[in-house]
Amino acid sequence: MDDKRNQIIEAALKRFSHFGIAKTTMSEVAEDLQLSKANLYYYFPDKFSLIEAIAYRIIDESDTTVEKAFGEAKDTLDLLFRILDMKKAYFEKYYMLTLNLHEMNINEDKWKGLAKNLFQREVDTVSRVFKQGIARHELVTFDVASTSELYVSMMRGLAMFCDRATPLALIDRDELARMFEKQKQAAAIIINGLREKE
Repeated sequence: MDDKRNQIIEAALKRFSHFGIAKTTMSEVAEDLQLSKANLYYYFPDKFSLIEAIAYRIIDESDTTVEKAFGEAKDTLDLLFRILDMKKAYFEKYYMLTLNLHEMNINEDKWKGLAKNLFQREVDTVSRVFKQGIARHELVTFDVASTSELYVSMMRGLAMFCDRATPLALIDRDELARMFEKQKQAAAIIINGLREKE
């Protein structure tokens, strides 16, 4: 990756994570790097393209952690738990950025496209988990594609509301921990229902 592009992504990620997306301007990102606005717009023609690059950077970074989990997990449920722990760590690390992304205007086609791509990446990862479980004879054979999509939708549904139906944007760290515990409970129910009977 181009060094300058990489530096811009890093600077924007710091600003977005600290001040939020809405309160960060492209001019401030340029100033942080002592870069002209024209030079910044050469790499990222608008704020959305910069946000999109950051989203994919975080996903690529998390993919490395997921690959490690695939090699270390003792079984399917342990692997799903490790992935949830990784998501919790990333949510905490990029708290302000994550909350802001939930508040963006997803009615615009560009946001819909990004949301669809991120959802599909998650589904693809879960599909790999389930296929590995089937190949190891831990899980019964089932429709992996539709079950993976259902699993991701369920986990996202649990993430939208925590205790007392608190919107995600208002949760504190304790509620965040409870939310991830609920996701683990749901994962255990699903995997226990799909286990090969001995």
